[in-house]
Amino acid sequence: MKKPELTDVGWLGPSHEMDRASHHFGKCSVCEEIICVEKTVTDTPSTQPETDERLYETFRAHVKLKHSEDARPTDIIP
Repeated sequence: MKKPELTDVGWLGPSHEMDRASHHFGKCSVCEEIICVEKTVTDTPSTQPETDERLYETFRAHVKLKHSEDARPTDIIP
């Protein structure tokens, strides 16, 4: 099984005005599920580092739930 990676990362909103972007997203390279987080609100001028970290934390949780050895397939009925 190939290792899942976050691909096609981008922002929702006008590309020339990142201040107006509302969400950060990416796609799982294995199952092609879209991972999307709302832009983080901070007291600093740039919210990108915090929002990036939030996206990757969400992706790591996705990998753990859907692609780890311990994950149980949801489409198989016991």
